[in-house]
Amino acid sequence: MLITYSEHAVSRMMERNISVSDVSLILSHPDGKIKQSADKWIFYKHLPSRKDNLIAAVALEIKNSSWEIVTVMINFEVKK
Repeated sequence: MLITYSEHAVSRMMERNISVSDVSLILSHPDGKIKQSADKWIFYKHLPSRKDNLIAAVALEIKNSSWEIVTVMINFEVKK
């Protein structure tokens, strides 16, 4: 799986102490995902090593198995 990162995503990853390996894990083994549009998804996962609820990555599907991370979030809540 090829993952690229927008400038905004890199900035937010640094600010929120989210590593590249965290994002890779969220995309490859999410607890869930929400389709936002034809090519945009939110992947989310609880990481046991963190205490800030669900970690989410907003990703654009560029091609099969190729993603661009647009932003990352902490304390993500799934709306029901």
